[in-house]
Amino acid sequence: MSSTKGVVLIIDDRNGGATKRLLNDSIPSIVRHPNDVTSSDLTRAKLVLVDYKLDDWPERNKQQTPSLKPQNGIALISVLRSNLSSLKAHPTAFALNSGVLKELSGGVDSAGREHAIAKSIDLEWVFAKGSKGDDFATAVGSLADAVAALPSKWPASSKTKERILSLLGVPSKARWRQSAIEAIDHSNPPHEILIQNGTGIAVLRWLLHAVLPFPTFLLNERYLAARLRVEPNSFSELLKSKEGSKVRRVLSSFEYRGVLREFSGVRWWRAGIEYWIWEHTHGRAFDQNAVERLVHSTLSKKLKFTRLPNPVVSLDEQLRPSDRLVDLKAAVEIRPDGWPSFADGAWISRDLIADPAFVALVPQTEKNRL
Repeated sequence: MSSTKGVVLIIDDRNGGATKRLLNDSIPSIVRHPNDVTSSDLTRAKLVLVDYKLDDWPERNKQQTPSLKPQNGIALISVLRSNLSSLKAHPTAFALNSGVLKELSGGVDSAGREHAIAKSIDLEWVFAKGSKGDDFATAVGSLADAVAALPSKWPASSKTKERILSLLGVPSKARWRQSAIEAIDHSNPPHEILIQNGTGIAVLRWLLHAVLPFPTFLLNERYLAARLRVEPNSFSELLKSKEGSKVRRVLSSFEYRGVLREFSGVRWWRAGIEYWIWEHTHGRAFDQNAVERLVHSTLSKKLKFTRLPNPVVSLDEQLRPSDRLVDLKAAVEIRPDGWPSFADGAWISRDLIADPAFVALVPQTEKNRL
């Protein structure tokens, strides 16, 4: 569990107490009705959680001027955010906490697409009310901690890269450090003007919206499994078993320990994993037998390997990475909205190319190839 250094402000018109109970005592929080939020509350908060539907707000409803009547949580956040500069507040993150995220995701399940929803409405994140308590509390604490780790004033441009590398926790003595830094540079981290305007929040947005959800310089367990030629379900089950702690120890040198490290599961540095494979296979990093021997000898003999020659993770019908692996020759690369150009390709199985959900996403070059 994260050890939060900042206060979480919960704004809800009806039952903010339920959210506070989910956060438990390890995360200090304040509950306010939207009509009762004070400047002091905003100054104290590192993270502000706001309900989307704000129906029980009679004081607002009595207003005659439309500009004084924010109709939902998104509108209220805009008002609150506009007050931060006059309060000279430290960096503050804003997120929705709502039970109706489906309304903001085109009517489809919001799970796995929170980053896209948040980006589309100019927020750091969106949380689904009713989420599993421990996962919710961990993510909220991790985000609040990340905001607390930001400097109150972003440093001069000459120190920007150094600060970002520090926030990411790039290991200073790792032999693969330079490869990791080059991968970070390739991933379009925020530029100086964007960071200055957002008091460092832009760095967290970059991680939340463009890095953590995708296979970039950090890999989650699904993409790590594919790189190790292991079925994702098999790798996930192993991590949850008694042997999981052994796997974490073996790979501990490559585990991501920067800001937001607990936000959505474990991540590993791609550069570190590649160095580990290259070193222990004696340069045969893409040799099937060599990689399988490495996995069996260092991680577990219980893991189930894929028989696919060149496995890649495929997306499901809602464009979310799935546990299904497909061979590269039987895959089609698509271009979903928001998929970063610096991430690994977004792949679907060739048998889905005629699906109406994917037709418009398949580039003409891929259609020509097929």
